Amino acid sequence: MTASQTPAGDVPMAASAPPSRRSGYVAFVVIVSFLAWALVSMDQTMLGVAVPSLSDALGVSLSTMEYLVGIFAFVTFAAPVIGGRLIDRLGRRWGFQASLLGTGIFGGLTAVVGAAWQFVLVRIVAATSYGLTEPVVNTVVAEEAPARRRGLIMGFVQAGYPLGAAVAGTLAAVLLPSSGWRPLFLMAFAPVLIVLVSARFLRESRSFTAVRAETERRQVNHRPGWRQLFSPQLRRQTIVTSLFGFCINGGIGLIIGVVTTYLVHVDGIGIGAAAFLFGLSNWVALGSQVLVGFLADHLPAKWLMTGYSVLAAGALALLVTPHLTYSMALVSLVAFGFFGNGTFGCYTRYTAESFPAELRGTGTSFSLGFSFLTLSFMPIIGGALIESSTPAVIPAISAALVLAGAVVMACGRNLPPQRELDQLTPSRLLAPN
Repeated sequence: MTASQTPAGDVPMAASAPPSRRSGYVAFVVIVSFLAWALVSMDQTMLGVAVPSLSDALGVSLSTMEYLVGIFAFVTFAAPVIGGRLIDRLGRRWGFQASLLGTGIFGGLTAVVGAAWQFVLVRIVAATSYGLTEPVVNTVVAEEAPARRRGLIMGFVQAGYPLGAAVAGTLAAVLLPSSGWRPLFLMAFAPVLIVLVSARFLRESRSFTAVRAETERRQVNHRPGWRQLFSPQLRRQTIVTSLFGFCINGGIGLIIGVVTTYLVHVDGIGIGAAAFLFGLSNWVALGSQVLVGFLADHLPAKWLMTGYSVLAAGALALLVTPHLTYSMALVSLVAFGFFGNGTFGCYTRYTAESFPAELRGTGTSFSLGFSFLTLSFMPIIGGALIESSTPAVIPAISAALVLAGAVVMACGRNLPPQRELDQLTPSRLLAPN
């Protein structure tokens, strides 16, 4: 069976909408997904802030540890690109539970590692599971959320990431000086609790159930894969959603992996002040993602992301200023948190809406997985250039990538708000015979 066929034009003809879930169940899915994404984010952030402590405890140099973190980020990119099709083959419920179980168990086991090889092993499995979490969470929420509030709901769920990062930073500030890194990573077992709850109450997605029933009725061999994503009907959206995520994460990768060191080493801002600005940027991002999700219920997500990306690029360009003052750094990081991170309030929604029911998990995983790629190499670029004679090249590269993302998104389909998923990208498999 080949990929879904989309009629000509940006907005396909309407398909019949699936029956609505009860509002109580939708609220359950939203809350569980928000908590899952926040807890997974905590584990990833804890790894970043604990690198110096882990380096000393495991007898690994700081530079080697940074390279390992880059390798883990690359695994996070590769896992959904390669394995995301399982979400469409085995189901959303299976993908949700498997990804959280792997992240929770192996993220938590970081607390008990005693050697470098053990650390590498558990973190590679945790990175693999983490890479699958964002695509499956957003696929589940997109398919359960009512069309008229899909933007706000998905923006709220996506805001779990900056919340988890902020909480992890707070826990690290309390635990690392007094108790060390092992108690910190014990908190990473928390996603297992979400698995226990979801095993009891989470149902299979209506869209996946409909696709599975139709393939059985028609007796077709439906095996989702990359080839369908690059069919003439879907090639444009696959390229746009993948490249946009790649570009916008060029800025986010700078903020996550390099900006604190950059502000301290290049601009002479104190480590405490730089860390505060990093945390403040995450808190601003949390509010912005919810706001952007709300706006995307009334305005086309494509143009929101295009405009926000232009402003985000301008915010990053401020970091190129020689002898940057604290006030200018504050403006830059707060503005990027609002406009740059803010795009994720509707990016994952736009991505999920770009693919038909039978390929939604595969397409969302491929695009979001590809977006992780810049998160793996931006810290490496930063590490290589931070000691050079021109360290301002680092934020300049990030700003150029984010601006390129605006151009890419402007080439995407216009997906109007408050439409059912099958109206936006109809399923060939579910179309009437």
